[in-house]
Amino acid sequence: MKPDMPLSLSQLRTLIAIDEEGSFGGAALKLQRTQPAISQQMKNLEQVLGTPLFVTKGRRRELTEAGKTLLRHSHEILSLCHQAMSASGSSHNTGVIRLGAPMEIANDVLPRILKAFSLRWPRVRIALAIERSGVLMKMLEEGTLDLTLSTWRSGGSEGRRASLMSVHWIAGKNWQHNPNEPLPLVLTDAPSMFRRIALTALDLNGWTYFEKFTSRTPSGVRFGIEAGLGITARTKSAFRSDVEILDTKLGLPSLPQVSYYLHRALNKTGPEIDDLYETIMDNG
Repeated sequence: MKPDMPLSLSQLRTLIAIDEEGSFGGAALKLQRTQPAISQQMKNLEQVLGTPLFVTKGRRRELTEAGKTLLRHSHEILSLCHQAMSASGSSHNTGVIRLGAPMEIANDVLPRILKAFSLRWPRVRIALAIERSGVLMKMLEEGTLDLTLSTWRSGGSEGRRASLMSVHWIAGKNWQHNPNEPLPLVLTDAPSMFRRIALTALDLNGWTYFEKFTSRTPSGVRFGIEAGLGITARTKSAFRSDVEILDTKLGLPSLPQVSYYLHRALNKTGPEIDDLYETIMDNG
């Protein structure tokens, strides 16, 4: 086992679900997750242990001897955890977890994560803050958040990458550009990673542009795009209504992917916080 990559309770729960349901697909349905997420989690678990847990026989994947041994211990570990929570009253926790996330990552991954978490912790309340990454990191450092997702890797704590998302050129449905006019942009004000991505890409490729609409918040950018005021560089998950993904249409330059990192407040612990942290890391 690699010492810097510990086992997580979420991985053990998934292994048990695969055994009980007879397949990765069945485990995905039971745990309210996607099958690729289940496969990736088991791949990560095998890397941690340094040994295969499954062997393919025909169309089925069966547990190896190492997998059977871990399965047996997984039942024991989870049983002990439940006993410990019951003894300490944690199973009846009515506390609050203060979670932060930028809008685009909240839209993309949090619904399925929070649904699965709430089934395990029905009495824990989630207080969710949707803000820009800089604001969220400040809140974390001030102690008003327990966990936050952010495009910032470093701050008061060193974050772990939880998700990777593609950035697109996005416009409202049926938006048309007049090639004889500068490109109209809809942007958040500085400092903004997405603003920097857009302007850098256009400057490097010699585009003429102007800021048609500027907002402090991503919600404002969404309004400007839906109003047909111009284009922006953003993830598709930042938008609710139909939009057009332009990408390299019109000769626009390609855009990079963006990493989102998970941070937790220093000295903030507890089984429910640990569980939510692991769930986000496993499903981002």
